[in-house]
Amino acid sequence: MTYWSREVGPYVWHEYDAARTDAELRAIKSAGHRSVRTHLLWDAFMPTPSRVEPARQRDFEHFLSVAMELSLQVVPVLFVQTLGGCVMLPSYAIDVDARRSGVRAVTDAVTQPGGPRYVYTDQLMLESCVRWIDEMLGAFAGHPAIAMWDLGHDPAGGVRPQRIEHLLTWVALISERIHAREQRCMLTLSADDIVTARAVRPAAVASMVDALGLDLNGSALAVVGGELDPAAATFLAQLCESLSGSAPLIAHLRPSAQTDATMADDAAADRDALTRRFVAGAVDALVDCGCAGLMAAMWSDPGPRAAEVPPFDREHHLRAAGIVDASGAETAFGSVWLEEARHERERSAPSPWPERIDVDDYYANLPESLRELRAAWERGSSEYPAMLR
Repeated sequence: MTYWSREVGPYVWHEYDAARTDAELRAIKSAGHRSVRTHLLWDAFMPTPSRVEPARQRDFEHFLSVAMELSLQVVPVLFVQTLGGCVMLPSYAIDVDARRSGVRAVTDAVTQPGGPRYVYTDQLMLESCVRWIDEMLGAFAGHPAIAMWDLGHDPAGGVRPQRIEHLLTWVALISERIHAREQRCMLTLSADDIVTARAVRPAAVASMVDALGLDLNGSALAVVGGELDPAAATFLAQLCESLSGSAPLIAHLRPSAQTDATMADDAAADRDALTRRFVAGAVDALVDCGCAGLMAAMWSDPGPRAAEVPPFDREHHLRAAGIVDASGAETAFGSVWLEEARHERERSAPSPWPERIDVDDYYANLPESLRELRAAWERGSSEYPAMLR
């Protein structure tokens, strides 16, 4: 699962508390999890372009020591991380003239004017990225608690590539440094990269990393069937496997919409029941279609402190997207997820669908190509659309 704290949400590293972190990691382990993913947010770890913040390195060292004691594997996430439409950045990484609808640049939990600088080719940003990964590898490469490094979360959602090759060149730059230290890496894409053309090509990116993450967000699920439809999650995962050449795929699940205090009791109960069915069905189906791993998008709902800060101030559904709520009780999503997390499972072989696809034709003909594929997938038909022949 991805670690968002009950007290401070994703701002774990802005207000690092050793005792709180120790307690929450122990709760995560007790719940049956074997790995934990953590967002090392840019403004916390690289507040200046000259070096990684020493205090954050010490905090991360403590985090890893607790994880190692608990036999938890850690996946640290660096660079562009789009969380609820926000990218957490230091001032030097923000261009005041680069405004983009739906994307906010945030520093120390405060929305800033402007938007993210263009990380893929901007020289200052490239130098900052290289220094960041080099210093982290110098300090932590080979640490027994680190499973792999994640090079971003939905980077195109925060900084959309202007050209397809820009993201590829950037991934190559960073992944080569990681592989040179005999470390593994991945990149977490959004399912929006599958259902819309955002200058991201999973196959090209997959050739440079050891695994892909796929965030099965509610908007993408809705496009292909329904936000609480397990079949929509399976279809997107299998399509991503096909578009990426069967690269190992780690699927990220989240409750697309939770109940809230304004919902009537009977409607809330119905929604909770749908959520439980979605999680149970999606977990089994994603294992069966060969996903290399499953990741819950958030450990805990945040407490009242987080309600007025980004991303929760606008993305209210994120306040109820955790495995446990702010009191520590299981949510509707979590009640099924925690039961599934305790089960030993055998990994299935990947089953990409369709087996053959013309990637360029697929993206050139969106959204019609997506609709045709979903309809054919539903029929189980061998009469594929023209793009597959």
